[in-house]
Amino acid sequence: MQHSLFTTKSYDISLHPITYIHVWSGRRLNMGLDIVRKHTGTLCIVDETRISPNIVNEILKSRIEDVPKILEKYSDNIACKYELKTDFIPTLHSAILELNPYIVPGSSLKGYIRTAILFEFLNEIKDKNKLIKVLRSGINTSADPRNVSQGLEAGFFRAPKPKRQKGFVDSFQTLLVSDPILSIESKCYNLSELLVYKLQQSKSLQYIASQYAVTVSCGKLRYRIDLIAPSKDMISMISKVDEEHKAIVDRLRLLLEKNLVIALKNFGCYLLSKELERVKGIGELSQYARLLAELEERYCKIESRCILARIGYMAGLHSKTVIGIVKTVDQQLYEEVRRLMEAQLHHSWDEFTIKLVKTPQGFVGPGWCEICLS
Repeated sequence: MQHSLFTTKSYDISLHPITYIHVWSGRRLNMGLDIVRKHTGTLCIVDETRISPNIVNEILKSRIEDVPKILEKYSDNIACKYELKTDFIPTLHSAILELNPYIVPGSSLKGYIRTAILFEFLNEIKDKNKLIKVLRSGINTSADPRNVSQGLEAGFFRAPKPKRQKGFVDSFQTLLVSDPILSIESKCYNLSELLVYKLQQSKSLQYIASQYAVTVSCGKLRYRIDLIAPSKDMISMISKVDEEHKAIVDRLRLLLEKNLVIALKNFGCYLLSKELERVKGIGELSQYARLLAELEERYCKIESRCILARIGYMAGLHSKTVIGIVKTVDQQLYEEVRRLMEAQLHHSWDEFTIKLVKTPQGFVGPGWCEICLS
């Protein structure tokens, strides 16, 4: 009798931006050098590998401070990686966050899925005292900000390898997410000003800061997700050997036992409800509130193979952490985490600020997208 040692499950996924999305490449572009204005009014992200020799020669003969003028003079003849739509022109030498070449890389999507699954597990703990205990045992407020919730994730997703080995296995090593195939038209690329406002008790907005960034507002990204986990045959074989290996296999089968679509839908609708709760009643955000209400109707109140998600830069605390659950059940722990993050990051880390992009129709929050699975 032949046994199958692995079970596979695959998804084809498409991601459609609903509002402006930015995932940072890690590089800052310089207005006037990396980005030049064409005489048509659009902005060109310069493809430095395709600048013609005559332009290069003129640049080499010039002073550094004159380079922007040279690039502007030849802007209509300069090759572009792509052009950007914009309603404004930043001042010379303004810093602009470059967009990741994959728009939303597979690693970002995988990280979002990880947060959604963790949120689902915590939400399934109905005993408040038990939930507080789990949170307090897993959250380390003396750790590096990047590792505050590492213990919490480990409790659900990790298991130690056999004693003769070092390290651990993680449930998410069974989940393979490809980088996307892009179907993005030139009209979808934008230069956006990502804004941070403080929410006032008077239901008004107070400007705090802003950052220019290259964003995408339409198009399609297509991914392949493969889940490769030990089969039930392997469990039956290992259970006859030892519990140590069975614990490892159980962790590696964890995602196979979860309904990914339901977990993502629940998390996306939770994010929407939290945002809608914050913007209701603020006159300047009435258009945004209407958009959120429409999205709630479309993705959260009817059955659909597509779900709502929020991904990327300035998508908010709730999309990247489970801090909402912490705040709901343990205010003291929430305050400890907040103080740690603010001390380390040197900026506000709370729900009193909101991230927005200004459009011709009014403000919207960045990062909202539709994810369809088949």
